[in-house]
Amino acid sequence: MKVILMGLHNGACADNVASGLAPFFQVRKVDMVREGDPESPWAIVEVDNSYEHVWDVCNRLRGVFHRGRTLHLYIPLHQDDVFHEIPSHERI
Repeated sequence: MKVILMGLHNGACADNVASGLAPFFQVRKVDMVREGDPESPWAIVEVDNSYEHVWDVCNRLRGVFHRGRTLHLYIPLHQDDVFHEIPSHERI
């Protein structure tokens, strides 16, 4: 499953992002995107967690200040590798 992380500093690198998110996610891969504003890169983070877990963590971390900037985490729509911890008949 993929998560988009915005609000990073220009010195951010894939290894730092992966280690910073390791307490919250099982990070598989981080791709840094530096096109656009070079002072504000963003990252596409591939995680190996359920949709429910990712949703919960994104809601908890969204708006948290890191090094003076607000973090923004988004879950892109239409992902193929989404799995659920909750059976479909129990989901709301």
